[in-house]
Amino acid sequence: MECSIPKHKIGLMSVIAISTTGIIGSGWLFSSYLGAKVAGSGVYLSWFLTLIFFILMALVIAEIVAIFPLRGIIGRMGSLSHNKYFGVIFAFAIWLELIGSVPGEAQASVEYLAGISPGLHKLLMDGDALTFEGMAFTFLFLIAYWAANMFGIKFFAKVNNSLAAVKVVLPALIALIIIGTSFHPENFTAYQHSWMPYGANSIVLAMTSTGMLYSFNGFQLCASFASEIKNPGRNLPLGMVISVIICFFIYIILQTAFIGAVDTNQVATLGWSSLNFSSPFAQIATLIGLNFLTIILYVDACISPSGAGVTFVGSGSRVLYSMAAERQMPKMLAVLDKKHNLEKRAMFFNFGVALVFLYLFHSWAVLINFITALIILMYMIVPISLIALRHSHPDADRNFKLPFANVICGLLFLVQAIFFIFIGAKDMFYLTLTMSVLMGVFMFLHARGQDGYSFGDVAKISLPFVGFLWIVTLLIMFGPENYGGMGYIGYEVFYAVYVAVSLYAFYYFTNKKFVDTCQTIRTHDNAVIVE
Repeated sequence: MECSIPKHKIGLMSVIAISTTGIIGSGWLFSSYLGAKVAGSGVYLSWFLTLIFFILMALVIAEIVAIFPLRGIIGRMGSLSHNKYFGVIFAFAIWLELIGSVPGEAQASVEYLAGISPGLHKLLMDGDALTFEGMAFTFLFLIAYWAANMFGIKFFAKVNNSLAAVKVVLPALIALIIIGTSFHPENFTAYQHSWMPYGANSIVLAMTSTGMLYSFNGFQLCASFASEIKNPGRNLPLGMVISVIICFFIYIILQTAFIGAVDTNQVATLGWSSLNFSSPFAQIATLIGLNFLTIILYVDACISPSGAGVTFVGSGSRVLYSMAAERQMPKMLAVLDKKHNLEKRAMFFNFGVALVFLYLFHSWAVLINFITALIILMYMIVPISLIALRHSHPDADRNFKLPFANVICGLLFLVQAIFFIFIGAKDMFYLTLTMSVLMGVFMFLHARGQDGYSFGDVAKISLPFVGFLWIVTLLIMFGPENYGGMGYIGYEVFYAVYVAVSLYAFYYFTNKKFVDTCQTIRTHDNAVIVE
């Protein structure tokens, strides 16, 4: 077993800073605009539901970390609660989401900065996509993100804490200045005299398609540093919840500033969907005569996404390290640089993967759709893992134990399954196909069977979740047209079947018999716990 005890551990303030810098990234630059465009003033309900969802997720993660305060815990939950064959699909989703988000943050900065002048926009952007020069500029941001992580957790914490302080103050200050300068209360019900003009579907759609889930996903980044945190049983849950609440209020202030400042006549006549901004807050500031504020906005367009990008790099390397420790990736990646307590091999490997994402996705808007689908999938392992660990490790020491865990975890799993509906049939098909291919390759390379179990035994454990993804994908494809389906199944039947399938899947993956079978193979596979 390879184990390393960090010389420098970080405290509660650093935990809050890690999560805060992850949450207030590129999302604050665009989410208020996109949220209002999709849901009007009903977007406030979207933000509130997002808050509740992530607080509950934080509390579930907290109990798991209380049992296993390990490096890269988010990426190895499925392996710890079941085994590497069951957990690998979630680990792939988590790892790809983290690394894909890094160029996403860099792209957001470049796209926002392109609005400084028409000449710069022409140089960096071709329509909604980055030019070669824009991609080269994005590459420089990536170099800076990785450099900030190359000197160990102590240096990282100093950089990250400084960025966090700026990222909390600047967006809130900018929003308050806009509110104080131009605020029209009538905007909130200007269109159709309603605060929720586009109906209930728009509330969930805003959560999945405008960067809300993408932004708040950063709350769990601190959990990847679990083995490097002082008293993780206390500081992790406290830090995650505090950071989620702080960032929620910042996003609410930003949303209020945006809705209150837009043109009332346009909204009343044409609706929220008619809004068209490329650099939303910068353009708002110019329209209301706050030209000095545009300079601050362009500066923060570099700072906020960069803080998130730096954090994603650190978390992503720890997740890849943990996958290698669980033998889901090559073992050579589970090696630490003893001088700085760094996963340098994992970091260099991830840099190459980030460049692939940059090559494939040339805009923030296109990349975020793919990342959001991965986020929904990756979080499905969290409620599954907690209930499974209640079965497999009933007597483990826990500094924190979540009350009503079965109800909360079942509800969280169902909500995540419903999020898939709003991803849409086309993107859901691509997600399921991608994960099926990855699972097929993994099974072919690693599931040969040993120590008394066969390939068939492994298939019975790892493939049912892939089957669940295909079932919900087909339901969406044949379901209501509003979700991109063919309309063969009506709303009532669709939701009744969808909820039943999702709840049964949660029961199946968390029942004691299935968990015990998985743990038996984990034991036979000589799995070890590496910090």
